[in-house]
Amino acid sequence: MMKLENIVVLIPALNPNNKLVDLVKQLNKMGLVNVMVIDDGSDDSAQAVFDEVQTYRARVYRHQKNLGKGAALKTGIACVRKNQPHIIGVVTADADGQHAPKDVLKVARALAAGDMIVLGTRDLSRSDVPLTSKIGNLFSTIYYKVKTGRLLKDTQTGLRGIPAKYFDFALEVEGDRYDYEMRFLEQMNEKDIAYSTVDIETIYGADRVTHFRAVSDSYVIYAPFVKNIASSLLSAVVDIAAFMLWVSLGSSIFAATVLARALSGIFNFSLNKIWVFDMKDSHNTRNESLKYLALFIVQMIFSGLLTEALNNVLIFPNSLLFIKILVDCFLFVTNFMVQRFWIFPSHLKLSTPK
Repeated sequence: MMKLENIVVLIPALNPNNKLVDLVKQLNKMGLVNVMVIDDGSDDSAQAVFDEVQTYRARVYRHQKNLGKGAALKTGIACVRKNQPHIIGVVTADADGQHAPKDVLKVARALAAGDMIVLGTRDLSRSDVPLTSKIGNLFSTIYYKVKTGRLLKDTQTGLRGIPAKYFDFALEVEGDRYDYEMRFLEQMNEKDIAYSTVDIETIYGADRVTHFRAVSDSYVIYAPFVKNIASSLLSAVVDIAAFMLWVSLGSSIFAATVLARALSGIFNFSLNKIWVFDMKDSHNTRNESLKYLALFIVQMIFSGLLTEALNNVLIFPNSLLFIKILVDCFLFVTNFMVQRFWIFPSHLKLSTPK
């Protein structure tokens, strides 16, 4: 029979309120008494909350300044690895009341039974979930699917079970703030680490306080995606400007497309290899460039033919530039997917859960 004291519940906290006390109290009643709270540089006003959770045997470790949720999780995992070598694993939970105690227990039991990473999964399609949360999760789900080829319906869950055998992995994951949780999933996929999911309650209270900074934290999480967009936009500017220049100099639409695509293709390949996909140290440039050339030729032909065909059908003033942009936007998705999965695949490992 599982001994609950052999599982640590790890809770990062920044300026928590009494919801943290309620969570620790309920966990105690359920037998989850091995609780560790990481005070991630909270204000002095939160000290009373940390004092109270310690009356329920929770251990509190403090960062002198705010280092971020990822750093807090790493601090906790490192402490467990050093001081509790016989632990089965840790269950990470949020301090803001978003995770029901019964679901923390459910994840703990799944962790003990399966010895694999466990992801608590919410139903974010419910009508009571705030629209901003729905949009954020939809975006992150699509982002994760595009980047890894794997579908997770809740990529933002903070309720996770991590077996002790993966502590080293968890400590090596990049990121110190909210980006850590997405990087964890990405690198878990790259290393083909097995996982399971359990359904948990979806809780969004009206008084919930979040420390997520929409702009800066989103950029940190989705920096690779932002780079992809920037690279594509810059390459599109080069392509369209060169296309219109050669048309103005008397070139045919098809010839201008070929010349413009050649220039923008060289630019895009170099930018993607060095900056977007971080492959500047790759020793496979010849193979990558040949694959890119194949993609380049196919898309160049389609772009030229489609642009010319639509230009003959859609006749209205100044339509050519609009048609060119429309065609290349259509081809963008295919271009990105082929580069991600075929030309620069070294950061990915497509697999299914074991």
